Amino acid sequence: MDDPEVDEFLQGFAPGDVRDTIAWLCANGYTLRSHRGDGTFGAEVVYIGEAKVLITVDRSQWMLDIAPRPDAEAWQFDLLIAAQAGRPYVEVFPVPGTRSDVDPLPEQLPDGVSWRETLPGILQWVEREGVRVAVDRARDERSRLMWPQTRER
Repeated sequence: MDDPEVDEFLQGFAPGDVRDTIAWLCANGYTLRSHRGDGTFGAEVVYIGEAKVLITVDRSQWMLDIAPRPDAEAWQFDLLIAAQAGRPYVEVFPVPGTRSDVDPLPEQLPDGVSWRETLPGILQWVEREGVRVAVDRARDERSRLMWPQTRER
């Protein structure tokens, strides 16, 4: 890591897969660009390389967003995973809302996806033509699943 304060924060709070992902980023030319916040109620670290990687923790849930270039819009990782798969969002991720109110929330999103295993492929794929269209399609599908009343009639 590039900053002892960020390193201490990540070592103290981040799940192993998040730490492994950051180690991979640093080993592959990404550098810490910025950070804000210092607790698991709300913090963000940004790594820059060929792409931009934003890691956010909010209320102890870790999330990942990727921009194809440092100056581009970032997309949520679940949308990128579904778009890269080329399958409907619901086939890649279970229907939102199927979790019981008493079940604990996942520590890392998307639930069940290893960032360390999937991020390298996403970073290569996100540079290709047509990614924005695929991500927009995945976003629309997810929106219709999460808010069924918005489905076209």
